[in-house]
Amino acid sequence: MNNKDSCIIVFAKAPIIGHVKTRLATDLDETVVVNLYRNFVKDIIDKITDSGHVLKIFYDPPGSEPLMSDWLGTRHAYFLQKGPDLGQKMANAFSDVFNQGIVRAILIGTDFPDLPGKILTDAMLSLETHDAVIGPAVDGGYYLIGFSSDSFFPEIFNNMPWGTSAVYQKTMDVFSSSGISVHQLLKWRDIDNYDDLKNLIHSLKDHPQKAPKTYSYLENIGMIKNN
Repeated sequence: MNNKDSCIIVFAKAPIIGHVKTRLATDLDETVVVNLYRNFVKDIIDKITDSGHVLKIFYDPPGSEPLMSDWLGTRHAYFLQKGPDLGQKMANAFSDVFNQGIVRAILIGTDFPDLPGKILTDAMLSLETHDAVIGPAVDGGYYLIGFSSDSFFPEIFNNMPWGTSAVYQKTMDVFSSSGISVHQLLKWRDIDNYDDLKNLIHSLKDHPQKAPKTYSYLENIGMIKNN
């Protein structure tokens, strides 16, 4: 598989107070939350860059591309998330990259800085033998979804209860009823609230290499203490 024919789509928000990780902000200072988010995203992007796949960043809100490129650099391709809800935004992102000539694409969010790069590689490879790939999240959603251009099924994003614990199961039900073969990845944990963050901290204490930028920031602000 030619890496130039494949891409990883990252859905990322501009690092604006009140716009990112709002559930974490109920327990942490808002500036800390935004800085954590910045490091989450940088850890994820580093893993994608290391994988050798083309990276396309779809950002939100409108008008924030200068902020995104100032933060993450001008070497990346930036595209605005377009659509009235998350499902339509994801469907439009896939349509955009397939129209650009991409053959295989996976889409991920930015809530799991410790996601192993191997999962991204396995996800892309699975599209050689399956119509779709999905990564279930512990909270009942999913952290990754992908298609080949000839197996893209935009209806999978219609009428989903976004933000609830029913998203993954309903998605799998639609895949099944539509006769679409889907490869399921390992279950992984989003970092949405303070308990999730505490679990991440516990993991990173022993394995800082899982998310080195996030680890360094948590250590700098005293949330990770190494005796």
